[in-house]
Amino acid sequence: MQLFNKILIAVDLSYLEGAKKAVSTALAMTEGNPDAVLRVVSIIPPLENSFVSSLLPRNFDKDVLAEANKRLHEFTEENFPKDRKVQHIVAHGTVYEEINTLAQEKNVDLIIMMATKPGKPGLSSNTVKVARFSEKPILILR
Repeated sequence: MQLFNKILIAVDLSYLEGAKKAVSTALAMTEGNPDAVLRVVSIIPPLENSFVSSLLPRNFDKDVLAEANKRLHEFTEENFPKDRKVQHIVAHGTVYEEINTLAQEKNVDLIIMMATKPGKPGLSSNTVKVARFSEKPILILR
């Protein structure tokens, strides 16, 4: 029996090197396991109610989500072997809340995410909050 059959991989589409590292780690951990399901999630944080958000077109959020979904599919096509079971998820909301909610809903065995973006020390606030509030095991990569 494989230890990890369902992995949630949180990726930041603005930091593809980190996303590739998270994916390669998940692939290595599930190598030889044809039943493994890898769920790749990218979270689009909401725009704050501000003057700037009032200037944006009405369907701006939908357009951003559609573009993120397109880019996530392109990313997975380039970084996953064709025979792997991959689910794409683009969510809109508070990053750590969405990751933890998806981990519970999908009953994952592990969450994989980056500690932070390059050049920033320590852990990002979202990584800290996922770790603090998650009931699932988390692998944090540097």
